[in-house]
Amino acid sequence: MGDWFVWLARLMYVGIFALGIGMCFRAWAIGMRKDHRYVADWRGRSIRDAGRWAYVVMMVNAVGGVGLLLLGALVLLLGLKFTVWTGLGALFLWSYYFALRVVVQRANSSSST
Repeated sequence: MGDWFVWLARLMYVGIFALGIGMCFRAWAIGMRKDHRYVADWRGRSIRDAGRWAYVVMMVNAVGGVGLLLLGALVLLLGLKFTVWTGLGALFLWSYYFALRVVVQRANSSSST
C-alpha cells in the first residue's frame, strides 16, 4: 500500500475519536446543562420544540459517541482489521445521520399539526 493510504487510514482513525468526543459533548450539554442549542440536526440547525425532543437527540448523540469511542478502543485492544473498523464506523455515522433525520422529520410533522 502507498504511504498516502496509510496516512489516510490514520487520519480516519483519529477522526473517529474527534467525532465520538463531539457527540458525547453534545449529549452531555443537552442532558446536564439543559442547553437546547445542541438539540439540532447533523448540520447544527435547531429542531422545533427543542425541549420536547431534547431527550431523543441526547440519546442519539450518546449512543453514537460512545459507539465510536468504543470502536476506536477496540481497534487498539483487539486489533480489528481495517475493513471491519471502517465498516462499523460507517454504520455508526450513517445510523447517527438517519436517526437525526427521523427526529427532525417527526419534530417538523408534529409542530405543523
